[in-house]
Amino acid sequence: MTGQGEGSMLHDEVYEVLYTEPAARDRDRLDPVRRAALDKAVGILARDPYTEVSRSIGVGDQDREIRLTSQIVAEYMVSRGRLLLVMLRIFDDKDILLPEA
Repeated sequence: MTGQGEGSMLHDEVYEVLYTEPAARDRDRLDPVRRAALDKAVGILARDPYTEVSRSIGVGDQDREIRLTSQIVAEYMVSRGRLLLVMLRIFDDKDILLPEA
């Protein structure tokens, strides 16, 4: 499955997006602005899950990680036309010990 990201935007295939229960809970806890940004980013990812800004985190290409927004990182799996969001890591600027100046 290597090389799938290259040129994959040339077709109209959109992967079905699914969430694990923990990822769905985290998604549902987002405020409306961050939820809208997440939904938009996931929509883009569903068209190209092998985008060059994602990276493989497993043995094969199917297990991946991507920074969807400045505050949301997602781990996901790609298989048979489906994109499964396994885990979301959501960062909040309020809990930074030493903010960058």
